[in-house]
Amino acid sequence: MESRSWTRREFLRWTGVLAGVGTLSACVPSASVPMAEQAAPAATGGIKRGGALVHSYTSGLGTMDPQLTQSINHVFYDAVYNGLVRLELEDPQTGKFKVVGSLAESWEQPDAKTIIFNLRQGVKFHDGSDFDAEVAKWNFERQRDHPKSQRKSSLAFIESVDALDNHTLQIKSEKDNAALLSTLAFGAAGLVHIGSKAAVDEMGEEGITRHGVGTGPFRVKEWITDDRIVLERNPDYWEMGADDQPLPYLDEAVLRVIPDPTVSLVDMRAGSLHLMELVLPKDVETIEADPDLRIDALPWAGLNLFLVGYNTEKPPFDDVRVRMAANYGIDREGMAKALGFGAATGHHYPYYTEGTLGFDPTVERYEYNPDKVKALLAEAGYPDGIDIELLVIAREPEATIGEFAQQMWNAVGINTELKLLERVAWGELLQSTQDFEATFWRGQLWPSVDPEFARPVLGCGATSNWSFFCDPEIEDALNEGLTTSDPAKRGEIYSRMWRIVHEKAYVSGGYLIPSFVAYRKEVNGLSYNFQDPYLGNIWLA
Repeated sequence: MESRSWTRREFLRWTGVLAGVGTLSACVPSASVPMAEQAAPAATGGIKRGGALVHSYTSGLGTMDPQLTQSINHVFYDAVYNGLVRLELEDPQTGKFKVVGSLAESWEQPDAKTIIFNLRQGVKFHDGSDFDAEVAKWNFERQRDHPKSQRKSSLAFIESVDALDNHTLQIKSEKDNAALLSTLAFGAAGLVHIGSKAAVDEMGEEGITRHGVGTGPFRVKEWITDDRIVLERNPDYWEMGADDQPLPYLDEAVLRVIPDPTVSLVDMRAGSLHLMELVLPKDVETIEADPDLRIDALPWAGLNLFLVGYNTEKPPFDDVRVRMAANYGIDREGMAKALGFGAATGHHYPYYTEGTLGFDPTVERYEYNPDKVKALLAEAGYPDGIDIELLVIAREPEATIGEFAQQMWNAVGINTELKLLERVAWGELLQSTQDFEATFWRGQLWPSVDPEFARPVLGCGATSNWSFFCDPEIEDALNEGLTTSDPAKRGEIYSRMWRIVHEKAYVSGGYLIPSFVAYRKEVNGLSYNFQDPYLGNIWLA
């Protein structure tokens, strides 16, 4: 998608409805158009090469290894690596996406279990080694099988990956797979960013942690942990720009770590920063009013900013009545009004919304009800209330949201103490010790693209199932939905699944806003891989 500015009327319409979000195009061409041809300006004479773009994100990387990272959607990975395919926004008004090629020039699906990719030839990694089908096979198997892979559950369906020849890769699913192609194209699901096997053989996994080696438009120049990553132009990149010269247009991209978006906005208004993600709703009007700035709303990647999960393996939230009580203690409309700055709506569901396959508006919502909170707590054996610790990521807006949640729950007898941790430490605690009672995170509406993408957050033992539940009925629905090709039947299956998630109160929503990306007016050619800004086409006026 070429960047555009959204009016307040437009993004408020989206936040209230989000109808049709993420309807993945079923008609995929056998050959795909490279991103540069899709996103580059129609007039090529004005393109200016060179310069350094400065970008900001609220948290740094734990690793440059794209298959072991927790920061799956960081702009770094699409800048340094390519996948075989990716999602491209086809219609911003309906949120319709299509799958297009990257390292795969074309593909075919001879049956519901098999996809055969014809790979791009002559592509080299940043270390000079060749990209071919054997290297692609190694990457897929590593992401599927590595014990630290954050997306291994998304690729668990793969039965085999075979290099049929140097430039042909065959992937077979264990069973019929209605979401096979979209899973392999979507960054939050099973997209495999292809890295250099030769580099891992030479440097080891520890070396790749500090110096990623891909085939992307930029290569790593410098990494100052928790401060910045400096990327430089890959002089041997395979993709051509609109001026018939190799991409990227920029000489450098500097990815700064700025935990406070307010600080990023100050820097951007001063001219020392070009592009910032995760814009706070309170800053939208300021950006819109500044003639030097632009803002994009990405409603198809809406953020649920109080996606709350309960540790179902330890008291008190191992009791469904306590989880339900906590849900009834959330004033969602109050949160949206107090924290959303006119851009938010209360949201009663975790990973789905209107427009998601299987959404059922008849399911009873957890409306704010202090009397039900107290009754359920008493029924569960806590007539005097409960004391809990809420784990909070130490950045904005999470810190402010945590304080609001603390006040909400304190008022209804759920006495809440906040524990703040840096983002990486927060993730490590969840994955290792699981020593917490409740936490929350930003949740994007990824299952709105396809409900199969809920597997990493709802499946038994899934890497991002931070409530640690294992529900056989949910597991059965996920498996049945995946192997059912008829959309109507899939809708019935997922409707049953969403109801179970809701009624057993494993996870709940809070309030919803679009994702916002802001940038200076001199930034041209900005496009998105679903919600991630892509740096390969950007040029500075």
